[in-house]
Amino acid sequence: MDLAFSEAKASPLEIYPETCQVIHCWKGFNVIDSQWGAFEYAGAMMGGFHVYDIEITQVFSEEKGFFKHAIEGQVRLERKMCSFKHIVFMWSDLFMTEYAVNGQRLWNNILELGKIGTTTNGVSRVSFSLADMEARRWLLEKMQTAGLDAHIDHVGNVLGSIPSSSTKKILVGSHLDTVPNGGMFDGALGVLAALECAQTMKEHNVKFAHGIQVAAFSNEEGTQAGGGLFGSRYFAEGISEAEQELVGPVIKKAGLMGIGPAGSQRPFQPSEYVCYLELHIEQGGVLDSTKEHIGVVEGIVGIHNLDIAFKGVPNHAGTTPMAQRKDALLGAVALILEVPGTVREYGSDFTVGTCGQVDVFPGARNVIPGYVRVSIEVRDLEPDVADRVLEALMEKARNIARSRQLDVELTPVSKTPSAKMDSEIQAVIFDAATSLGFKARPMPSGASHDAAVFAKYLPTAMIFVPSRHGISHSPDEWTGPEDCINGANVLLRTLLRLAM
Repeated sequence: MDLAFSEAKASPLEIYPETCQVIHCWKGFNVIDSQWGAFEYAGAMMGGFHVYDIEITQVFSEEKGFFKHAIEGQVRLERKMCSFKHIVFMWSDLFMTEYAVNGQRLWNNILELGKIGTTTNGVSRVSFSLADMEARRWLLEKMQTAGLDAHIDHVGNVLGSIPSSSTKKILVGSHLDTVPNGGMFDGALGVLAALECAQTMKEHNVKFAHGIQVAAFSNEEGTQAGGGLFGSRYFAEGISEAEQELVGPVIKKAGLMGIGPAGSQRPFQPSEYVCYLELHIEQGGVLDSTKEHIGVVEGIVGIHNLDIAFKGVPNHAGTTPMAQRKDALLGAVALILEVPGTVREYGSDFTVGTCGQVDVFPGARNVIPGYVRVSIEVRDLEPDVADRVLEALMEKARNIARSRQLDVELTPVSKTPSAKMDSEIQAVIFDAATSLGFKARPMPSGASHDAAVFAKYLPTAMIFVPSRHGISHSPDEWTGPEDCINGANVLLRTLLRLAM
């Protein structure tokens, strides 16, 4: 069957026999001396169909900075033969390797920003603090010097753009605020790498089909007031009146205009954006322990919270024999000890479970605990997996209570849904990393990021680089210059492929 003629740039080949339309193509083929080389596709799927073989019948090629190919041929998808005719814009490796970030400039910017808010115990740029606002003004000046059209919005988001003839743009960034006594890489690397990529593209006069918008969102950590991911939520979806009342005075005290009346902020238009990209330190120890360079994030895990309370009998610690006690704390301890094994048995390789709070009542040295509440948090990319672990823990809590003659209360607290990253952009990132000679692995993000907000509205993807010893939110947080530059170059190559 003949497929419709179409044009596309830099994304995986998708062929839909039902509609007879080639949607788009990315790195499908290599041309060597005007002959077809090996078929190259990052993955075993095309448009949801298994690839069995492909036959190319004609090719015409011309080099104009990148290779432009006209392709005719056949591909067999799950026993269906489909002929196709298609125009493909494909980067040549020689063309792509001409572009790299200025690594020294990036590292200098990281060190310079790291001095803002530095204390004797790490970096403290708590959102809307004096140090945080100084960092935002510093970034604004850097963006303007790099030739970006930049401004700070009403809530402290710093936005810098490179326009194009297209009405669409790629949004790329992260955040500048830190936790108290934190590190200098969390969030900051993503913002400064995005700026460096934009500056590199401007310096090389790269002509691209879509604009680039670099963003440093405010109050991602949520340590000062309101919930986390504040700036990105304000930018993409707005915030509630209750949160406005809470955060508004803090924002105005920081010297910002604050949140105006309804309708004063131009609403976010997903149709004006191609995607959202974010480079970030892993904040965990997987890449550091495996000695891999790049993590291609599959999604940001969901967070399921549950409180389990055991009720016993508070009584005199000196006069109540051990055999007559109904100690609620012993029930809670027994459950806490069950968490690691339950996660291993019912979870995935990436599931984590944590008991971070234990409240003991009445909390006196000489009183047997009569009521103990334990918080349980389970994180996984798949909600069914997290639910399965929690169900198993609740059943174990019931059994423990029966065996110890205690009562038990099970109280669901909250569920934050997971955020899946775009599979096609993941493939582009993976190819960008491997084409630069880096070892890359797919992995979930166990922490939340601004990307979780944009994944609801745009194709979204994240790139991870190693955190030394898996430490973050600490003065000991560290990602070396080589890893920072590696991540920035993967981001640059991803941007080039998506923006052209």
